[in-house]
Amino acid sequence: MNEVLQNKKNDADLKKILIVGVDSEIGSELKKLTLKNGFEVKGTSRRKESISKNISFFDLEEPNFESIDMHFECVIICAAITNITQWEENPNLCKRVNLINTIKLIDNAVANNSFVIFLSSNAVFDGTQSFYKHYDETNPISEYGKYKKAVEEYLINNVNNKGCVIRFTKVISKKTPFIERWESDAEKGLSVQAYSNKLISSISIGSAVSAIQLLINTKKSGIFQLGGCEEVSYLNFAQSYFKGRPNTLKLIEATKDNTNAKSIRFNSLSTYLPLEKL
Repeated sequence: MNEVLQNKKNDADLKKILIVGVDSEIGSELKKLTLKNGFEVKGTSRRKESISKNISFFDLEEPNFESIDMHFECVIICAAITNITQWEENPNLCKRVNLINTIKLIDNAVANNSFVIFLSSNAVFDGTQSFYKHYDETNPISEYGKYKKAVEEYLINNVNNKGCVIRFTKVISKKTPFIERWESDAEKGLSVQAYSNKLISSISIGSAVSAIQLLINTKKSGIFQLGGCEEVSYLNFAQSYFKGRPNTLKLIEATKDNTNAKSIRFNSLSTYLPLEKL
């Protein structure tokens, strides 16, 4: 009997969160961390092959809220269209997913008394200076950044302290597309091409999901940021990334981003996160 009561207590102690886009790069790592930290994790995916007991089908292109229309301690929005090609080829779809239906998702979560964590980007700034503060005026130059800004403003102005924004600079893992391309080219003995005129202020995916975990724990409303401690060219980043592999270092070749030819755009943020009470 005591064992049964203990099991019920343990079940009750589990804190239920929802990760929208649980099979995304950040979502999948966040799931691992939060499960390790004792949370009950539910997820959503738009990939039907990913659906399982704890992962519901949910597509921001045509959202059906039935499977997630319930209370969660936190709803973390990791889903969005980030592919540049898609933004160029189908801007209406991107607006529907990244703006209109993301706001509907926020409304649904808040209506269920869930705390919302929205993942944003340094793209809300115009990149004319380095290490933007969280309170600096935003001025996005891309449609992607404009929609991120619009969702940020909606969340901050409409959820009555039931949500927060976390802006990231470039999140790096072994699955990051340009890292995968570099690794593939290096393995084939091809030149590893890296921009000399484009800057990156990288953070590890481990640091990113740890910051989200902090926000889950504290449930502080407002705008927060996590950025790298330095900002370097992709060329310098490649040299640092492959520093323990001398044969690969010889393959690194400087190239230029012609879309960024007029000026170097800064991509850094000053980190600002809530303090967690011990």
